[in-house]
Amino acid sequence: MTLIAPLDWGLGHATRCVPIINECLAKGEKVVIAADGAAAAFLKQEFPNLTHIRLKGWRMRYFWPLPLALALQVPFFGVSILLEHWRLQQIIKRMGVSRVISDNRYGLWSRKADCTIITHQLYIQLPQWLKLFEKPLHAFTARLLRRFAHICVPDYADAQKSLSGALSHGGAIDAAVEYIGPLSRFTADTMDEPSLPVPQVLVVLSGPGRQKKMFTKRILRRLNGVAKRILVVGAEPNLKYQITNGNTLVINHLSTQELNSLLKLAPHVIARSGYTTIMDLHRIGRRAILFPTKGQWEQEYLAKRWRNGQ
Repeated sequence: MTLIAPLDWGLGHATRCVPIINECLAKGEKVVIAADGAAAAFLKQEFPNLTHIRLKGWRMRYFWPLPLALALQVPFFGVSILLEHWRLQQIIKRMGVSRVISDNRYGLWSRKADCTIITHQLYIQLPQWLKLFEKPLHAFTARLLRRFAHICVPDYADAQKSLSGALSHGGAIDAAVEYIGPLSRFTADTMDEPSLPVPQVLVVLSGPGRQKKMFTKRILRRLNGVAKRILVVGAEPNLKYQITNGNTLVINHLSTQELNSLLKLAPHVIARSGYTTIMDLHRIGRRAILFPTKGQWEQEYLAKRWRNGQ
């Protein structure tokens, strides 16, 4: 039995598990999904016939000043890793799990099962004013990763082709790192006819709730009177709402097939610069205007890296 468990920090960790789950099912493996929050809601929609269990993890809270927010939550993050590890032992014993695939969940390792972690953040990039702490952070991350039997990076092994850049090619971890290529739930060669009218501008939302609302308001103000039809898609599969205001339609969530089609057809796409979004755009061969979520240094690094389409 294979347990697949994504982190619940935005939908990206869950959506990029879709091709992994499909591959396991194609091989005839029995799959159990362990998740929480929006990640759990999304995967239940995608795979309603699989067994789903709740596996709660720590969710980072973003508030200002950000350095204080991070400092205050470091102890809780450490405790959450220990709790995840303890809960995994119970699940393995109760359900007979022999294989674990987790996405960025550092506590999901065990000597009682074959454990794989999927991550592109081998070398977390800090802003210039925190560069002094970058090497110690990389050493700490490497220590956590070495507990796993396998470390799989969803990127190209060739640094010149890499989508994540220094995040996954910034040094040398003395552990078994395997580059498995970019992961995406979307397809480049097939497309269903969307049920919604194709917008002139498609805005794909992600990130913390408060920042998401502020970002939406700012984008819509800029687009007011410019675009004939605007579609704003949230990342909240556990909520149901649809708001129409003039030429703008705001909808909480779309199916994978519907969003795949609209991303291909919409003349203009605006999105956050999360790594899963970049992999999705790469898969379907689309360009987009990328905005990083304020305070999320990974997104700031990726937005800067891809500003000129590098």
